[in-house]
Amino acid sequence: HRGEVQGLCAMRKLLLLVVTLGYLWFVECAPRGSDYGASFGYQAPPVLRSITPNAGPKEGGTTVTITGSGFKRSKNLKVKFSTTFPSTEIDVVPGTFVDQSTITVVTPPRKNKNDTAHVSVTNDGATFTSLPGVRKGGAGSYLEFNFVGHAPWGPWDLGVDQTSTSGVTPVLISRTGGKLVDGATEGSDFYASDDLFCAHGVSASRTFSKFTEVEYVTGSKIDTEPDKDSLLTVAPTVGDAYDTHVQRDATYEIVVVNDASVLKWKWRKWSLGMFPSGVYSGLHAFSTSATELEYGVMITFASATGKSIGDVWRFDALTKSPYATRGVFVDAKRVLCQLSPADPSGVDVDIYTAGSQRELKVSYRGLHSFSDVTYTDATGVKSYTGSPKDLGTDTTDLQFTEDTKLFAHGYFSGPEDLRFEVEMTSASAFKFRAYRVNDSTCKTSTAGAWCAWSAVVTGVTVANSVHLKHGAFVSFATAGGKVAGETWQFDALTFWSTTFSPVVETVAGATGDDDAVMYVEGTFVGTHDETFEVEIMADTGTFRWKAYDASTGDGSSSVWTDAVSVSQSATLLRKGVSVNWLTLGGKTFGDKFTFTAFHGHVTTTLGKSYVSDAVAKSSNAAGDARTPTITGTYLGHEKARFRMQIAGACTTSCSEFKWIFEKAVLPLSPGVEPVYTGGMFSELTTMQSLGQSLAYGIYVTWGLTSGYKVGNEYFVDLFQSPTSVLPATPNDFDFPNDFQATQDLRSTYTDADGDAPTKDAVITIEFTSGTAFKWRLNTGAFSVATTVATDEPFTLARGVNVTFSAISGFTAGSKFLIPLKTHLPRVTSVTTDHGGSKHWPTIARPVAAQTNYANPPNQGSPLSDVVPLKSNTGAHTIHAFPLAGSLSGGGSAVSGSGYANGVGIGLSNVITGTITNGYLAHSYPTAYLKIAGAASNSKVDGTYANDLVVTGTYTGTASWTYQLEPDGTGNTFRWRKFGLGATEAEATVWATGVAIATDGAAAFDEGLVATFVSPTYAVSVPSVTRWTFTANKGHSFQFRDSGRANWSDEVVIDGTTQALSSGVAVRFSQLSGYAPGDQFVIANRTIASYGTFTGVNDATFVVDITHNNDVDPPIFDRAPGSTSTGLYAQLTVTGTYAGRSTYVYEVKIVTPVADVSRFRWRKYLRGFGDGGGPFSASDKPLSLSPVLLDDGVYVTWGAIAGHGVGDKWRVVAHAGDAFKWRADIDGDAWSLVRSVTDVGLVEADSSNVGTEVANVDVRATGEYTGLTDASFAVEVLAGGTSFRWKKGEYLPSPGIDGTENVLFTAADLPNNFGAGTWSPSINMDSETYEMRDGVFVAFVTASGYTAGDLFYVPCKRKGRHALSHGVSIAFGSDSGYSPSDRWSVSANAAIAARGPFSGGTEMHIKGSGFIQSTGLLCRFSDSRTLVTATFPGTFVSANHVACASPRHAMDTVSDPEFSGSGSSDLQTRGVFTGTQSLKFTVSMLSATTFRWRADPVDEVTGSWSGSVTVTPGANQVLEEGEREP
Repeated sequence: HRGEVQGLCAMRKLLLLVVTLGYLWFVECAPRGSDYGASFGYQAPPVLRSITPNAGPKEGGTTVTITGSGFKRSKNLKVKFSTTFPSTEIDVVPGTFVDQSTITVVTPPRKNKNDTAHVSVTNDGATFTSLPGVRKGGAGSYLEFNFVGHAPWGPWDLGVDQTSTSGVTPVLISRTGGKLVDGATEGSDFYASDDLFCAHGVSASRTFSKFTEVEYVTGSKIDTEPDKDSLLTVAPTVGDAYDTHVQRDATYEIVVVNDASVLKWKWRKWSLGMFPSGVYSGLHAFSTSATELEYGVMITFASATGKSIGDVWRFDALTKSPYATRGVFVDAKRVLCQLSPADPSGVDVDIYTAGSQRELKVSYRGLHSFSDVTYTDATGVKSYTGSPKDLGTDTTDLQFTEDTKLFAHGYFSGPEDLRFEVEMTSASAFKFRAYRVNDSTCKTSTAGAWCAWSAVVTGVTVANSVHLKHGAFVSFATAGGKVAGETWQFDALTFWSTTFSPVVETVAGATGDDDAVMYVEGTFVGTHDETFEVEIMADTGTFRWKAYDASTGDGSSSVWTDAVSVSQSATLLRKGVSVNWLTLGGKTFGDKFTFTAFHGHVTTTLGKSYVSDAVAKSSNAAGDARTPTITGTYLGHEKARFRMQIAGACTTSCSEFKWIFEKAVLPLSPGVEPVYTGGMFSELTTMQSLGQSLAYGIYVTWGLTSGYKVGNEYFVDLFQSPTSVLPATPNDFDFPNDFQATQDLRSTYTDADGDAPTKDAVITIEFTSGTAFKWRLNTGAFSVATTVATDEPFTLARGVNVTFSAISGFTAGSKFLIPLKTHLPRVTSVTTDHGGSKHWPTIARPVAAQTNYANPPNQGSPLSDVVPLKSNTGAHTIHAFPLAGSLSGGGSAVSGSGYANGVGIGLSNVITGTITNGYLAHSYPTAYLKIAGAASNSKVDGTYANDLVVTGTYTGTASWTYQLEPDGTGNTFRWRKFGLGATEAEATVWATGVAIATDGAAAFDEGLVATFVSPTYAVSVPSVTRWTFTANKGHSFQFRDSGRANWSDEVVIDGTTQALSSGVAVRFSQLSGYAPGDQFVIANRTIASYGTFTGVNDATFVVDITHNNDVDPPIFDRAPGSTSTGLYAQLTVTGTYAGRSTYVYEVKIVTPVADVSRFRWRKYLRGFGDGGGPFSASDKPLSLSPVLLDDGVYVTWGAIAGHGVGDKWRVVAHAGDAFKWRADIDGDAWSLVRSVTDVGLVEADSSNVGTEVANVDVRATGEYTGLTDASFAVEVLAGGTSFRWKKGEYLPSPGIDGTENVLFTAADLPNNFGAGTWSPSINMDSETYEMRDGVFVAFVTASGYTAGDLFYVPCKRKGRHALSHGVSIAFGSDSGYSPSDRWSVSANAAIAARGPFSGGTEMHIKGSGFIQSTGLLCRFSDSRTLVTATFPGTFVSANHVACASPRHAMDTVSDPEFSGSGSSDLQTRGVFTGTQSLKFTVSMLSATTFRWRADPVDEVTGSWSGSVTVTPGANQVLEEGEREP
């Protein structure tokens, strides 16, 4: 019935519902003339296919793209957003035509959050694609859009989490990781929105956004030149990046008044949107010069005349937060934030981490998370919301002044939307409450958990914001004009992201809903997600909690904390996480609250605000009453200064000043004082004894407010220093944490000149009593003791001030560290993309000096020690030698006398340097040696040799010569033995009473069995009947070279120098005692060089072996059960060690005879004590006189009896294991002597103040068993009779470099894993003390050391050493080098970066600590021309920056040519800018003065200057850009 329907539509614009045959039809009537299809004559609806994005904030503002077909360009193109459940909400908004298949639309704001709207489209404003809730799909379809109303949360990955103190840093936030909840990762997605913002930390600071156009209202006089006389400009002008949500905006008003017939002007301001009010300023004369109303607002009149009484100018100053910027939506998982530097005065959420930590917040619902504030007067009659200015224009009864203005601000962090009410309880105090937005109960009730009022808050001021709860702050526009009963109301909305998931409550039935509300607040600063569980205990006023890795476990193995009281105030758990409850009671035992704390929400700004003390100008007149005190935090980001000038109508008793803010001119040349410029002086200001605001957060206090000299000036330097001052932490094992000092807000780590330092440092505070302390910087000398005070900060050093929380009660001797960190980037290399012969640096192979071949004991041989395998069990003492060369006719060219190999040096060695027979060979093939000599017995010797047969399998560990002879009545025998090669004098005691057997039953020693022919033999003295034989084991060897599989034939050890192959020979120190199967390696005692040379000039490094044939203090190992102490534990070593390599001597008590104990000894290479081989064959008696062991080593005991069996002493005897080095690039100064490996020589800290000498008064010994190189630090404690120690990372020169980390422990700096931990206090005594890993320290005396002095013991696991400029060397052996041996290493510098003077060459700068920021700059400084230029850099990574070279001035100044007899040390620098070539002559007038002249080349026409005083090291300007130091 098409015609009927058309007719009805034509008569009435109705929607007809037609029911026919069970079908439900919707018919929309279009306006007359519209095209809705060919048959109806109406406009056809579009077809909808997709909507992108399909979700956004309920506040609207999301630009949405809808695709489909059939869209028409029409002013009636509209989009309908419809919701029918849970309530009906329909919004129709205009669409924007793109093409027939695409339109865009901005979503409208919605009342309800988290609801899904049906989206339909009309081309004509009436005919939509569908009705709400009808159907989906096809031509008459609708799409869906979800309006969300929550804050972002979940785990983030920031990619770049370090930001600069200047410029903009792009940070890409990615939603990543997190545990799975219902199949999806925990957290919320991001949503596209025009109100997407990123906030770099929580900050209430604001800055001007823009000034509106000035409104002019003329007074009583008609202007003759209205266009000029009425013109007023406001500066500074800024861009239009202004957001309509901002508060604290102001209206400024300038009014013309009559002052004694002279027209002048005054001004006032009030909160924007309020009725005019406020107090006028003083009067000002008209001028065309710029005049500052207050900092940041400057006005200029176009003319100084033509004004009328009552003329008025008004303008609005609009503000914004400089720390919140618009974000860029990338996709549902990513948002890009362009972060400006964080607020220097903002809260550091992790003070224990270097830099300033800020929570990065994201909102896609807008910037200001509070509704407009509604004010109601005390009577409850007068009220307004937002701006009441227009109300006051309508009626004077509604002229609300700014006394009624309250600002709501902050970053609301509550888990749900809350309504706040603030009510004045008096003219200066108020109370507040917060309840759920839709809770109607609190409209009529003040009882219960939600509706109850807070305690009264006193002290309403303009300056201070008051925190209500959950990050919501309020502040008043004025401090006065309030009355009791006035109220303000506003809603706080969940806009901003949080680092926590919603809390999941698992509660018992008895716990009410309100009592189960637990809030989680703060900023989580952990490095990975953590799950927190909070559980109510049996005492329901308490709880316990635990935290665990959210991704790896269920917490079953985590430990609960002790009980903590339930509180309505924040209770800190850990890592910035706090909890509090809505109510204190009503809980049930076992109630559990679970939430996840997410990582990745924190950025680190590597810098702190630096504000110097006020410094008087050097030319100030003497007599000022006092230097002013500076407080505050510098909020700017440029290097600048305040210059305060004493001024006014006064001369010597001035009480007024003015100030100017000046910025440093870039570029800043290194070593040159910056130039400051810009700004204008403030008005004359009267001095006050309270903090007077200057600008940028800085305040000045005049201790005395008069008595200053006019014209005197004081400077305050300001900049954002790339440094950090961390909190003081305890540094003692023994003492409690009773120090609660905090650094003053102005504490900023600087160098001695107030600039950013290049190295970290540490300040140590040590309490000398309960009320006094001393301090030191790094390892320097301690200050004198100072009494603790709490009334003002105490200045330490390097810009650090400390404030004490109490004046007494501290523990004497306790130490605390204040870490000082620098964040300056470090440059390690600069390269350009070009080739060239010197593009890469080279380090040559070490070259041995020719004199090495005359240095005993090795004569330049590169052969190392014969090194045993760790699994060996036999003796170790084997030495390797090169075979001597020979003359063509045979014989040695050089006598063997005095040479280690005993046969001299062949001439062919020196001439040919052959690999097989030459000392000049760089290396020998690695040789392997294996002990053979399986157990066997020699033939029996003696008169009755044939009467004895020795059988059995010999089980001894060495070859022994046995002697047997008849004993007693002739039917028994006795026996003894001595080592092969030894004499009878070294034989063991006779073993007697062994029955002579003829049947093989006489077993007597080590598996040997004696069988005799006769049962009895005659006994005679001396014995004629004696049998002698040798039981052999480990008495022969085999060898092979590296790369060969087959071992040589067995060679019997004979005690001489025995040839192997490839020019290598060995000599065994004993004829037997080596365990069959033991293997040894003979490598090369060479020196290798490696690294990347970083010097700018070619260099030569020289390495010398030093004479270190020293013997360490003995290490006493008390046997289990032994009581040996004092003299019984004392062993003294004397003599001069003559060994070729470093060996460990071990002496052991074997027989504690009552009158004289006896000992045995052995020696082995360092590191092989576990398999050190057998002890000496025979016992020796202890003696009070020196007893020779071998190689010049003698031992003497403190007592000769009373020891315990098994008591041992170990002594390390050094030979050829120490070296020093120098390099011409470093001034050819010798380094400290270092050990090649193992336990090094003791090094004293360069700051020590005592007279104790390293390696004399403090010594180290032992065998280092650690896995990596390390350094032990030993600190003398108070009293000089005790010490503490710790093991930390290896420091090549700890006494000179790197000492800032020596004092730290791993607990002090969690990221400093190599810091180590201090031991308890240890008393000094005469015994060596083991620290750890086999390293011992010994003090020669037990007292008299200087407290605070530090000594270091470097320990090397391998013989690899860094020299300087990237050059390192590696020793092939850990000892055995010849004293005075020398090697030289040549290093060629690269020209890695080069380009033309015209500039434009791209350079690749490698290093560390680079930050992506628009403030990233490359500075080019030439010490020769003194030219400095700064250009933007391109961030590649944290270790790589690219930068183009600038145009550079030509070097047109030659080096000076000297004539005379005095010092010739003069250098020329600068850029010559003259128009003709000149020759400069400098002539000394005296030792400290000179004169100069400039002559054209080849002429002498210039005139001498006057006398100039020499300033060493400073650049002194001559003329035309020429400078000389």
